[in-house]
Amino acid sequence: MFNKIWDSRSDIIPLILTVFLTFIIGCYEPLWVPVCLLLIGLLYYYNKKSLRSKEVRFNSYLDTVVRNIERTNHHAVQNLDIGMAVFAKDGKLQWKNELFGKYVGTKNLEGKRPEEILPLPANAFDTLSVKDGERLIQIEDRYYNLKHCRVQTSEKGEKKGTGLMLYLSDVTDFELLRQKYDNEKLCLAYVRFDNYEDVMKGMSETTRANISGEVNEVLSKWAEEENGFISRSNKELCLIGFNQAVLRDLMEQKFPVLDSVREIHVGNKITPTVSIGIACDGDNLEELSQNAGKALDLALGRGGDQVVVAVDGGTQFFGGTTTVTAKSTRVRARIVAHTIHEQILAADKVFVMGHMMEDFDSIGSAIGVAKMALSLQKETYIVVSGETDALDKIREMLQRDELKLIQDDEQYLELMLEGPEAMAHITPGSLLFLVDHHRPMLCASKEVMEAIPKRIIIDHHRRAEDAIKETVLQYMEPSSSSTSELVTELVGYFNDRLEFTKGEASALYAGIVVDTKNFAVQTGERTFEAAALLRRSGADPTVVRQLFKDDMETFQIRALLIAEAQSPEPGLIISVYKDAPKDAKSSVIAAQTADTMVAISGIYVSAVIVEYVDGSLGISARSDGTVNVQIIMEELGGGGHQTVAGVQLDNKRAADIMPQIVSLAKKQLEEIESNESDLTARY
Repeated sequence: MFNKIWDSRSDIIPLILTVFLTFIIGCYEPLWVPVCLLLIGLLYYYNKKSLRSKEVRFNSYLDTVVRNIERTNHHAVQNLDIGMAVFAKDGKLQWKNELFGKYVGTKNLEGKRPEEILPLPANAFDTLSVKDGERLIQIEDRYYNLKHCRVQTSEKGEKKGTGLMLYLSDVTDFELLRQKYDNEKLCLAYVRFDNYEDVMKGMSETTRANISGEVNEVLSKWAEEENGFISRSNKELCLIGFNQAVLRDLMEQKFPVLDSVREIHVGNKITPTVSIGIACDGDNLEELSQNAGKALDLALGRGGDQVVVAVDGGTQFFGGTTTVTAKSTRVRARIVAHTIHEQILAADKVFVMGHMMEDFDSIGSAIGVAKMALSLQKETYIVVSGETDALDKIREMLQRDELKLIQDDEQYLELMLEGPEAMAHITPGSLLFLVDHHRPMLCASKEVMEAIPKRIIIDHHRRAEDAIKETVLQYMEPSSSSTSELVTELVGYFNDRLEFTKGEASALYAGIVVDTKNFAVQTGERTFEAAALLRRSGADPTVVRQLFKDDMETFQIRALLIAEAQSPEPGLIISVYKDAPKDAKSSVIAAQTADTMVAISGIYVSAVIVEYVDGSLGISARSDGTVNVQIIMEELGGGGHQTVAGVQLDNKRAADIMPQIVSLAKKQLEEIESNESDLTARY
């Protein structure tokens, strides 16, 4: 077009010059004017004819270009290795190329919707029309990359509508190669004989060798069967490697090697168990090994006898169905107490914080940690979530005249601050103790937790996946009955001349009593030793019993919940507490009801679902030890112990969550019945 305009201008220049010369000649020689006018006419005619000729040639050139483009487009649409299809705004197929029909392998596609042609979910057209994107689909034994783009299909004056353009690319070779890479990807597993010392204690050298040999044989056979390798670091730890395809099979089988190790009986009185940490992700072998080590630490922190798998950016847990046995060694407690002593000395101020809606274990252990800090003359505060029934009772107990308290006991009442008050006392050199919990969502004050980077965790719960990571020290012992038991031990190693007052001893004793259900659950020799120490220090069981007394309304609600309970599966009982006020009392009622129901003959699992008036939901679950309720609650986003667990959920109702509880409990109960059948058949 530019050349056309330029040529037309160049042709008209002589005409303009001729007109200009004619005007000049006419001024001097009028006789030449007719000749000049004739010349002007001839030039005009020639220019016009020349312009028409150029327009004809230019239009012919454009037609040729358009025809070539159309032929190329048609050839591309029909012969490119991409299947294409257009769907109208009503979702029905309007047009497709030949390759698209070949890929989908279905005749008579006209008028069909995408989900009727391709392996897509129902109403796929509405979903794909929202946003452009792509996904991988499989048609028979071939893999395709499906790219979807929105197109406007409405004309002027019509209602606005959006059609859909689909592109199918055959990526079978690449996908098979990717799958082969994933299947052959190296996975490392650290395996630890986690109760080696307890199993071998009191055994002869011959029996020890037999037990160790049996465990090694089970692990070696396992590695051999999975076409992997095994490398032993020492008598308790080994490294096993296998590919990711094997890992997927093991995850489906739920790692039967755990059962194989537990079945070893060659003179040992204690059942041997192993903990396994597996990782498949890492930029290099060093990072892969570190991730496997972290997974093993998590398995050990949750009580052992289980597998933790770090894969695809997440963490999955398997096993953990056996009761955690208490460890007889106190070496770690002594080392932890020494570390705590050093950290408190280096701190400006010390803050101790339990979980929200504190119970007696949370409050008692907080008082015990505060005692250690106060003994070193450190400014100390106990951060509480607010007014709870347990907190009110502890405050009342610390003021009872019959305990003959000294002034030191009364000071704990002044040290208890809520989050906003505590924030005003925080300094850069402050140290925070988190007791009876290790998850950010459970903190009595999340603001205080985030404001103090130096943190020490003391907890007896199994470690959760979302545990607070940035800590100076983590002392987590799932084998212990309560955090109060752990703190009682730590105080003894912290300073052997440090003695409990009657108020402190009673608070810690109450923490042990509440978490052991009056020494009936999760108790070991160290539990009774801690309780004996507290009794010698003046803990008053009579006063402690007063803490657990309930009013008539609580008894009536609890009795009603038990009367209305249902048993959807044999061994499982569930009750729903509707329209409950959002306070600590409702949680206590739910916990007490669950404790009572699990004591019913033939019941292995109990759960109380609390529907709060604000729309949230709480669940208290209990087990007699047959089923691990921690695993059930973790599936719902909570946690706890094997026999005691719970969860808090937002915008949920009992009808939404009950089927999941039934399904998860049923699954565990069926596994237990299967294992018992296997044992019966074996003998």
